[in-house]
Amino acid sequence: MRATSWAVAAALTGAVVMVPVALGEAGPGGPVFTAVSGRPAPAAPAPPAVSATPPTATGPTASTAPASAPAAAVGSPAGPVSPLTGLPGGAGRVLAVKVDNVGAAQTEQLGLNAADVVYVLQVEGGLSRYLAVFDSAHAPSRVGPVRSARQSDIPLLAAYGRVGLVYSGAISGLLPDLARANLVGVTPDSGLFSDGGLMPTYIGPAQVFAAHPGLARAKDVGFTFGPEPAAGAAAGRVTVNMPAAAFTFTFAASGSRWLVSVNGHPAAPADQGRLTTANVIVQHVAVVPGAYTDHNAGRPDNEVVSVTTGQGAADFYRDGRVWHGRWSKPADTAPTSYTVNGAPMRLRPGRTWVVLVP
Repeated sequence: MRATSWAVAAALTGAVVMVPVALGEAGPGGPVFTAVSGRPAPAAPAPPAVSATPPTATGPTASTAPASAPAAAVGSPAGPVSPLTGLPGGAGRVLAVKVDNVGAAQTEQLGLNAADVVYVLQVEGGLSRYLAVFDSAHAPSRVGPVRSARQSDIPLLAAYGRVGLVYSGAISGLLPDLARANLVGVTPDSGLFSDGGLMPTYIGPAQVFAAHPGLARAKDVGFTFGPEPAAGAAAGRVTVNMPAAAFTFTFAASGSRWLVSVNGHPAAPADQGRLTTANVIVQHVAVVPGAYTDHNAGRPDNEVVSVTTGQGAADFYRDGRVWHGRWSKPADTAPTSYTVNGAPMRLRPGRTWVVLVP
């Protein structure tokens, strides 16, 4: 397993874990976890976490091209740039939103192509959920469907400062942790959710920023942007597997973008066309059982935690190439250092997807 040390992982298993899951969300055949002395429960063998293939002579056709704006030219832009994207515009206030990614939600999603960063996390049953990070300077009109918080969200967002976290609910054991965290929680009780928080429910970032003018501004959380580094290997497509979810990123040279597919299907939500990203970081982490068992999915499923404080291996994809390196985050509130051969990995300016897998 390419991940943080189990000493770090085991230290988390006594912590409070989180969130409710809608009935049936675990899905048939997903692995069940149980909390056992800081070690993950046995699971059926899974496909390799990451498989990459070099580009072919035939690239995506015009019909598969992303509807979002083309990638910005790589260079040294004049004026302030965003520390989250490397694009001009400076640093606005930050809002993170938990977004559903199971079943029909994949076609109901809104706003993801306007995110600065999209984290992909494993949840119970081996399924996935997004944590999308937005900047007030270019936030979309609506984001969702909004779903429940996880314990993984708290240390993951700690480096951003006191930002907003939009979520639809949380398991009772996690509520005290969320209240103590350096986050501004935005829940259906705020009155800012569509349909009173009934699923599928959405949030308007502009309304959240207006209601919470003191949210922290974007700052350095570890991303470095610049020209393409030397010595990358050709990789026109990469597939990243979770126990019950798969993400494929296919490079579209015409737009210098990776096209996102989920579970073998093009990710085409209800707005903004095909999901795309300028960069993909596959961050290899320990995924360990949490301290609580969720019974809301029709059977007991242990919550899981992605350990993002520590160190481990990482794979970096930009411009149809891959570099293999390391990530390191010595404390929850510290930026994550992404390096190749000891030097910062330079990403292409634009959106970055960070996929957290063992």
